[in-house]
Amino acid sequence: MALLLTLLVLTLLVALILEFDAEARREYRDAVAFRDSFKARTLTRAAVQAARAVLQQDLLRDKQAGENFDAPTDLWAMPIKNYAIGDGLLNAQIDDERGKMNVNDLAGTPGDALQRKVKIARMKRLFELAQVTPDLVDALVDWVDTDDNQEPAGAESAFYRAQQPPYRIANDKLRSLGDLRLVKGFSQDVIDRLSRYITVYPDDGGSVLNINTADPLVIQALDPAITQTIAAEIVQGRPYKTKVDLDRIGIFQEIGRRLRNDYDVKSEFFSAKLGVTVNEVTKTAVAVLHRNSGKGDSDLLYLRAY
Repeated sequence: MALLLTLLVLTLLVALILEFDAEARREYRDAVAFRDSFKARTLTRAAVQAARAVLQQDLLRDKQAGENFDAPTDLWAMPIKNYAIGDGLLNAQIDDERGKMNVNDLAGTPGDALQRKVKIARMKRLFELAQVTPDLVDALVDWVDTDDNQEPAGAESAFYRAQQPPYRIANDKLRSLGDLRLVKGFSQDVIDRLSRYITVYPDDGGSVLNINTADPLVIQALDPAITQTIAAEIVQGRPYKTKVDLDRIGIFQEIGRRLRNDYDVKSEFFSAKLGVTVNEVTKTAVAVLHRNSGKGDSDLLYLRAY
């Protein structure tokens, strides 16, 4: 009986020790994951500084070379892969926000109704080319303009007050593409499909397109006379050092003269998609930077970490 009791106590002790060991290991793994997650989140902010440094270095190199254009051949456009940063590895890609069409331009300039119509027509062409119903542009116009006059397929205050729960229409510029989820008809799928073609920077509108970085669909949307073939030729001839360089594309000469004030070859607004990995944990972030044309330092306009 003593031997049996001893064996029973020993068995219980072994079971308790094994359970304690398993629990300790779980807590250790959780602590390690928390530590790595905290490090990765902290390092994403350091990664923003790395993106700033790349943009500044690119501008300094351009000045030394006497160049004044931004193109996919520049330093900032090269992907950053497995760059050691603190205890983690950074992967990043910087994109030009000037290579996209600015939705805040739809608010228009007071007293310039004709130019506003041109920009609305361009946006509708872009939506159609991206296989998104162009009627959504009307709702977008109503969201960013300051009046309560509804576009044909748009929506003004009454529509948003009738929602559950009700909310107010902005009648103001968009602060980020995420704000599109509040606009009538803009599902997450639609936003994802359009995100590579549209931007909200600068948020006061008035932007011109960087022809060196624009997607062929965006170039095609600039004017009804720009066909898919012309857009492909423009892309093939990049980079352009000046706007006049586009005149060497014969079929674009006349169109280019008409659009001269609507495109450029340089940029100052950039977005950086950042991913920092610490051991098994990866944290991502999106930062939007405004690079100053003087010393090349950048202002952080937007940062969202995931």
